[in-house]
Amino acid sequence: MQTRRFILFTICSVMTLSLAGLFSSVHAESTTPMDSAHVERIRANCIDAQSSLSRIHASDALLRVNRGQLYESILTRLMAPFNARVSLNRLDGVALVTTAADYERELDQFRASYISYEESLSALLTMNCANQPVAFYDGVADARAKRDIVHNHTINLESMIKAYQASFETLAKTIEVTK
Repeated sequence: MQTRRFILFTICSVMTLSLAGLFSSVHAESTTPMDSAHVERIRANCIDAQSSLSRIHASDALLRVNRGQLYESILTRLMAPFNARVSLNRLDGVALVTTAADYERELDQFRASYISYEESLSALLTMNCANQPVAFYDGVADARAKRDIVHNHTINLESMIKAYQASFETLAKTIEVTK
């Protein structure tokens, strides 16, 4: 599990670093109007930007599949069966069930947000940034904002996993005390 986390962390770090230049310039200049020099920079770096976005598109898709499968298996192979056993044994599992329900809602939002991000990024990849630099600029900002939303869902899901673990440990201690 720690190896998987390390690999995911490494992938995320590399992706973040590779995009830092592209997205930081978008973010830093999003409040100022674009001048002709900025438009020309976008045109001049169009091929590099498209190449970077293409790599991000491929790596994010792989990361989404891996994370999605992991999150789904935690829900269906861990939380749901365990909650059922707790209920069958007439134990107090309210915190576990509540966390699992919240987790499932967050997972649904993660999926929907990723689809929105994927559509935004795919539209960017088909755009000719040399001919449409302003639209491309706006598209990158939109994709970045949607990517941040997906990221926030992953943080929330991991927080809920920790909350579920804490509830599990509390229940386990309660069972030990009553034996």
